[in-house]
Amino acid sequence: MRIKVTKLLNTRVGGAHTTYQTGAVREPGDEIEVTGTVQGEELDGNNTWYKVGDDANSHYWSGGAEQIDGVGSNYQQWMIDLNLPEIWGRYAGTGVGVAVVDTGIAPGITDLFYNQSKYYVYGDNVEIKDNAGHGTFCASLVGLRNTSGNYVGVAPGCNLFACKISEKRTFENTERDAQRYADAINWCAKKTDIHIVSISWSSSISNAATLSLIQEAINNAVANNKIVVCSIGNSIVYGDTRKYYPACLKNTIGVGMVPDKENGDPCINEFLSVVTNGSQIKSYNQNNELIADSGSSFATAITSGIIALMIQKMNFSYSFAAITEKLAAMTQKTTFIITEDGSSQVSFDLPLLKPELLLNFFNDVV
Repeated sequence: MRIKVTKLLNTRVGGAHTTYQTGAVREPGDEIEVTGTVQGEELDGNNTWYKVGDDANSHYWSGGAEQIDGVGSNYQQWMIDLNLPEIWGRYAGTGVGVAVVDTGIAPGITDLFYNQSKYYVYGDNVEIKDNAGHGTFCASLVGLRNTSGNYVGVAPGCNLFACKISEKRTFENTERDAQRYADAINWCAKKTDIHIVSISWSSSISNAATLSLIQEAINNAVANNKIVVCSIGNSIVYGDTRKYYPACLKNTIGVGMVPDKENGDPCINEFLSVVTNGSQIKSYNQNNELIADSGSSFATAITSGIIALMIQKMNFSYSFAAITEKLAAMTQKTTFIITEDGSSQVSFDLPLLKPELLLNFFNDVV
């Protein structure tokens, strides 16, 4: 988000209040990149402040500046489709902690900030550094700051945490390694500053004991007021209904991509809670390259970012039941025709996230 100063404006270092230290004085016409808005001291009837997201925790009172993002901004089309630029005028997921359970996170990524002292890795000699790229791609979608001109992060004001459960894009031994889901989720459950556990990594697991461990961890996380968001998986066969985990366990929000003949379809089963954009989504890989990719993994990261915006909107007064209820109210059963060359058409009614219903939530329209 970008703002233009309209009158002499003090930089407030440390918070959204005039009692905080005064930094540089910004003059009319100055343009400043900010991550979003927060509620702070009320001045002249206006308590909205712009948050920069820098190390100094700088803020600017919105009464002395105006948002100048517009048609020319470098938004991705799916962001416009979901009305995110309008939502970002008030909410950026500020203060919401999101843990991304995946292949880790790469250092040195443009605008990607995460907690470098508090993270989970699956072994004593394992580094959090992402060598596969999937974790970095998903983390960027959740919470990239969006200050460099490339709009990627859905909740640019959130606090990111990284959980590494694999070095590669697949487990070496799924039945053995899948217990890492439980370990990572339980780690998140203990952290009071984590609110969302985003798992874009899905696996086919047949071991009942392993599934029980993961279910217990999810239940533990929900009992500690965490929202567990999981990828439903991508179809391998035509009209794929197979179950991938952890999404197909209780107390999760299962997310799939909108079916797209060119870019893929989600798995379709009773655990699918919402479908949203997942085709040709741009984000950063481990080499700091902005690339496009498709899949339910990325629809999951987008949904986790949206839930971060929701939690800020709800002033952190939320529960798993409340989030799932409100998210369901933003969806509408929509018929999708899924075809494959040489096969007959099959139709599915899927819970599509509707942009107008999403915007209604943030505008308090009942």
